[in-house]
Amino acid sequence: MKVLSVILLAVVLFLGVVAARPNEVLDFETDNVSHEQHGVPGQAVHGEYEAKDAHGNWYEVKYVADHLGFRLV
Repeated sequence: MKVLSVILLAVVLFLGVVAARPNEVLDFETDNVSHEQHGVPGQAVHGEYEAKDAHGNWYEVKYVADHLGFRLV
């Protein structure tokens, strides 16, 4: 189940990065997923996302993406 949660979080992150426009802050929330991102896409961003698995457990990931790559914090 954790693998499914990690895949879901990766998909959410990818969609968030694709949907972000320059100088926009990504911020959306549903019943099972939320994602918040600050910065300038393509240069440096930081953010966090959360997702709820089928058992109701929430998982949170904080990250930085910049000239050094994508890093969990």
